[in-house]
Amino acid sequence: MLTTFLEIARNFLLVIKEYRAKRKSPLIWRKERTSLFWEKECQECSDLDFKNIFRLERRSFFELCDILKGIGKEDTNYRKAITLEKRIAIALYALGSSAEYRTVASLFGVSNSSVCRIVREFCAAVWNALKPNYLNYFPLTETVAQTIVNDFNNMGFPQCIGALDGCHIEVKPKKEDAVDYYNYKGWYSVVLLALVDSRYRFLYINVGSPGRCNDSGIYERSSLKAELLRCKLLYDQRKSFNNVEIPLVIIADSAFRLSRNVLKPFPFNVENTTAQREFNYRLSRCRRVVENAFGHLKARFRRIGKGLDNRIDNTNAIIKACCVLHNFLISQRDYITDTWLPDPGSMTEEQSRVVPLNERRLNLGDCYRNALSQHFAQDPIQSSI
Repeated sequence: MLTTFLEIARNFLLVIKEYRAKRKSPLIWRKERTSLFWEKECQECSDLDFKNIFRLERRSFFELCDILKGIGKEDTNYRKAITLEKRIAIALYALGSSAEYRTVASLFGVSNSSVCRIVREFCAAVWNALKPNYLNYFPLTETVAQTIVNDFNNMGFPQCIGALDGCHIEVKPKKEDAVDYYNYKGWYSVVLLALVDSRYRFLYINVGSPGRCNDSGIYERSSLKAELLRCKLLYDQRKSFNNVEIPLVIIADSAFRLSRNVLKPFPFNVENTTAQREFNYRLSRCRRVVENAFGHLKARFRRIGKGLDNRIDNTNAIIKACCVLHNFLISQRDYITDTWLPDPGSMTEEQSRVVPLNERRLNLGDCYRNALSQHFAQDPIQSSI
């Protein structure tokens, strides 16, 4: 009886020992994948090829690695961790291309879930690490405001601290929420509302409003409007034009409401005066910086340009990370390549949403607009082109 019991116990221990041996095998914990894309091809490729693959220069890549050391992982007893450089390369490739995550996973020799997790962790880390230095312009300081105003003044529009506009980014919302994300263009999107300076840097972003919301409504509810209303610096820097004291303002298209902080074009009318046409021309000329900034953002990060197929809960983090990366790369003088931009001839520019000229009360925005238009009429730049 005792012999039988000892035999059973010995066999049981052998089974346990065999199970533990198998459990320590790497094959139990992960599937072996092989890929030399990052380990060999990316290390040996030219600087130009590297930039085309990851949408930034090699020096900017390693600068980003130094900033994001916190997302690195340590090796364990069961497996080797994906290196910090490879994690950042995976995230940048996923954001810079429109490839599915499974394609990215196959290219880098990792699992689909690893790509998803790495992109999510990368976006959170980028926003936390870069935002304080590269997207933190409010409240405005006198030095920053003066630099922005001087740049716009050189472009032909004085007293301007930024161009405001909204951009629709395609998403795939949940079925029960789809109606909220259906925009006037006929597809599902979230809105990126941004204030941009003449150097295409994002000064302020508002991300995540459903596509059915209009740009003006988003601005009216945003923290940007509240910030501008209480910013004393805007009025301290006011200047006189045709006997009207004009503070620092932002410029926008016809979709926005004219106010003391936001100037927009005169409504289209065949009977517009020369002064009004000159004002509209200068405003449109300077407001193009925000459209160009959106174009550069989508050209560099094609996952945004082609549309996000991520869960709707993760889209805001991805868009914010791409915006702050955009500013970071501008500060590094790492500009986009012209070939990334679509052919101008193939682009259909969205027609301005003209607001009818109804009877309305004259406000400060009207006074500022009329004063500037008279000032521009005295020294037009449109006729010289």
